[in-house]
Amino acid sequence: MTGPVDERRLVEGREETLRKCYRVLEAYGKVYGAERFAECKSCHWVTSCGLRFVKSMFMVLEELASKDLKSRVPLTANPRPPQTSIPLVEKLVGRYLYSKQGRLESLLLRLGLIDPDAFTCTPYYIGNKPSYGDILAWAESSAVIYANSVLGARTNRNSSIVELLSGVTGETPLFGLLLDENRKADWLVEVKTSSKPSPFILGSLIGKSVLDGVPYIAGLDRWEFEEYELKDMGAAMAVWGAVGLFHAEDLTPEAVENGRKILRSDHKVLRVGDEELSKMKREMEAKAAPGKPDLAIIGCPHLSREQLDFFARELSEAELKTRTLLLAAPKIAREFKSTKLYSKLRDAGGDVDSFCPLMLTNIPTSKRLKILTNSGKLSYYSHAAFMDTPQLLSYLRGE
Repeated sequence: MTGPVDERRLVEGREETLRKCYRVLEAYGKVYGAERFAECKSCHWVTSCGLRFVKSMFMVLEELASKDLKSRVPLTANPRPPQTSIPLVEKLVGRYLYSKQGRLESLLLRLGLIDPDAFTCTPYYIGNKPSYGDILAWAESSAVIYANSVLGARTNRNSSIVELLSGVTGETPLFGLLLDENRKADWLVEVKTSSKPSPFILGSLIGKSVLDGVPYIAGLDRWEFEEYELKDMGAAMAVWGAVGLFHAEDLTPEAVENGRKILRSDHKVLRVGDEELSKMKREMEAKAAPGKPDLAIIGCPHLSREQLDFFARELSEAELKTRTLLLAAPKIAREFKSTKLYSKLRDAGGDVDSFCPLMLTNIPTSKRLKILTNSGKLSYYSHAAFMDTPQLLSYLRGE
């Protein structure tokens, strides 16, 4: 494979390790038909939990760090495992399960993490925000689809380790969603609902229907669809299917630039009305467990500051029926905790944290907990029961 390889990087003491990085990236690229490398502008690391049973990942990280190699581009990481704000049993089991967390964070800092608290699935909210057309090496599914769709950057849904090697070399194999041809839409999704659709439910339906396709979504411009709603809709698409890119008519940059010219001539059509959304909602709600919930989690993916303020206002006026955690990037959560609104939220029975809720539900003892969420991602991957946002807020307020 060819590309902008700078041989001056292969300096004494690092040469063999860098050559290993290139060999891995070249082998990875060849699997997908890549013939050359492209310059990489940003890296987001996905395996952010220090699992005590993992060995090979640490071997790679330690070799890179021992040679004083660092990411040549902005490097952020997925959220940490839960450390506070959870029941004592899960806290103790989690400390055992994720006992290498400190070691992992130390290594990531040595490898160029932009900040000691740069642990979030929404890196674009904390300084790792690529520009339109930038080529990236990201792996987290919700971040990948956001970068491709909402920002118009270009990244594949890479494997763990691959994204970091791309950051260290400053190059990534050129294939998949990095190429113009593969960013064309092969589905036209016509949204014809009578009211504004739930982002998580609509995203889940689209993902389930188009699988790994590229949908062009028409009809959302009838409502004010916010940036964070596109974020949540995309996160659901990425787990209920394997969607890495969507275009939303008059909303996302490539759709604004190209319009329906971005549709392939042989595209398929998916029509979404009230009946289809209702059916999807019933499917998502099907695993609700009987009995009083122990915990409600809002923020998978992590909330924007605007979302955090909204949910805190909605939940701070009455005593909450169930303990509720709002999750956001550490920087956003820290800033919010200095506000009077945070104090009101705490008084009502809510709190703010920054962990990955999937790492809570991966703790074996957590299966005893009845968890509610409005997230189409968390409910898909775990035993957490789904409840759409308006219903969840009403339930938590005891209405």
